Amino acid sequence: MRYVDEGEPSAPAIVCVHGIPGSVDWFAAVAERLVAEHRVIRVDVHDQDVFDAESRTAPLVVLIDELQLRGVTVIGHSFGAEIALELAAVSDRVARAVVVGQAPDYGAANIPAVASWFVRPWTVRLAQRWTPDLVIRLANRGVFAPRFRFGSAPGLAEAVVRDFRAARPEAMAYAVSGRVDDLAAHPLDARVAALGKPVLAVHGRHDHLYDSTETLCRFGAAGARTHLVEHAGHSPQVEQPDEFCTVLREFLGSESVEG
Repeated sequence: MRYVDEGEPSAPAIVCVHGIPGSVDWFAAVAERLVAEHRVIRVDVHDQDVFDAESRTAPLVVLIDELQLRGVTVIGHSFGAEIALELAAVSDRVARAVVVGQAPDYGAANIPAVASWFVRPWTVRLAQRWTPDLVIRLANRGVFAPRFRFGSAPGLAEAVVRDFRAARPEAMAYAVSGRVDDLAAHPLDARVAALGKPVLAVHGRHDHLYDSTETLCRFGAAGARTHLVEHAGHSPQVEQPDEFCTVLREFLGSESVEG
């Protein structure tokens, strides 16, 4: 598994798992703000061929074992959220999990049901090959809060295009089809309730994919700490990295005191 490892090796470890489409770049601003006090490991999950939580998590179990990490905080954004919770469930090296921009299931989703008919691997491949860069950027405007500008996050405009073209078409098709059934059968709030480890759920007020109020209410009812980022959309760690890191530090600090 490819990954970016930054910070002092002996510092408390944070493992970041990006969504689909996405890349390690979506946690670059977080890493920049945390490496002075943490070891931040951003993993690349593009090479995975299967999409159930157990299979997608297995390479990370191997990685944190090989790195001999302990007391890990794992952060999963969007498509990576169930990886974070699964990793926390199966590894005693993980102490806590953070879920970012992901609802427990698609009950709170704003994804049209007909998307599963149109988003197929072959249609995604065509779009990846032929869609102009400008159109990709414009199509992604709705992912962020209304007043957010790509220029406020260095390299993001390029990453949005690059990550769309590099995403596995099968993963993008799964996100609007098989994943709906998988999360309905095993919703993330139920996994949080059964986990027995501290969980923080962070969501943007302007997330166009999942209703922020319902999402945080369900995670809160399951026992997670919750935080709403007022001026963010689907990716609070990209749009408001200072606030995100402040909330994360508070979570780590308060959990440490309670522990």
